[in-house]
Order: sequence, then C-alpha cells, then structure tokens
Amino acid sequence: MKSKRSISSLIAATVLLSLASVLAQAQSRYNDTPKFEIGGQFVVTRLSDVLDDTNVGAGGRLTYNFTQNIALEGELNYFPQDLTLVGSTSSYQGLFGIKTGIRSERAGIFGKIRPGFTRFDRPSPAITATQFTLDLGGVLELYPSKSTVVRFDIGDAMINYTTDLVPAALTGTSHNLQFGIGFGFRF
Repeated sequence: MKSKRSISSLIAATVLLSLASVLAQAQSRYNDTPKFEIGGQFVVTRLSDVLDDTNVGAGGRLTYNFTQNIALEGELNYFPQDLTLVGSTSSYQGLFGIKTGIRSERAGIFGKIRPGFTRFDRPSPAITATQFTLDLGGVLELYPSKSTVVRFDIGDAMINYTTDLVPAALTGTSHNLQFGIGFGFRF
C-alpha cells in the first residue's frame, strides 16, 4: 500500500514539476518581450474613395507591450504634400489603439484597431478640419535583435469626411489603403 502511495506521489510531483517548468518557460518568454518600443516610419496612404490622391509622409510610434500578445500603441504621422481636391497644404494623422497577435523570438504577426484623427490644413479659405479616422489592419514585425524591430503595416484608414472639407456629395466614410514601413528600438 505504501509503495502505491509513493508511486502516486512521485507521479504527482513529476507532473507538478513539469507544469511548473512549462509555466516558468512561458513566464520567461513573456519577460523576454521588451515593454516599450519607440520608432519611426514612412507611410503611404491611397486616398481612394473621396480624394483620389496618394499621400506620402513620415511619423513616429510608441508602443507599450502589456503581454507578449497584447500592446497599446500611439502613432503620429505628417504628410507634407498638397491634396488638390480639398486644397490642403499638409495633413496630420494620429492613431491610438490596440495591437494583438502572436510573436516568437524572431517575428510577430498582429491585428490592429486604432481610432484617431486626420487633420487637414487649408490656407484659402482658411480651414483646419479634423476628421475622425479608424485604422483596421495587420502588422508584421521582425526582430533582428532583442532591442530592434522592423515593422510592416497594412490597413484600411477609414476617414469620415464632413462638409467643412469636401463637397457635400463626397461626405461620409472613405476607405483608404495605408501602408507603412518602420524601424524601432525595444527596451
């Protein structure tokens, strides 16, 4: 009877130690994911539905990794060129939201949902119009080292145009293909 209990206790201890080892490895992998990322990027937006124009710009991003799979991030972009339909001399974009997915030691693939704004500055007549924007898409990240990231973004930057900016016939939500490539540091 004693030997059966010893064997059962040994099996239970082995299972618990194995489970603890797996949990420790999972925790170690989580701890290996740096909490913060900061980087810059080049962004191309095909303003297709309303403006029929392409906007090229640059910006920066800050990310906080809650876990290995969930992050909060903010991004600001500046587009310096003229957009003929709205008479804009420049535009700015701010996006703030969640990125979630899977990552390994060398790469990660994520989905993103980031509400924000796109602001158009027009000198004549003088209008600064801030339009609600929602960015839905995907992210591919490559980690050349533990402290660096190369990032590729693709998404639909949905801009809700108002009559302050565009003719009444063009108001509403516009679907715009947006692509970004960037480099950052992880710490």
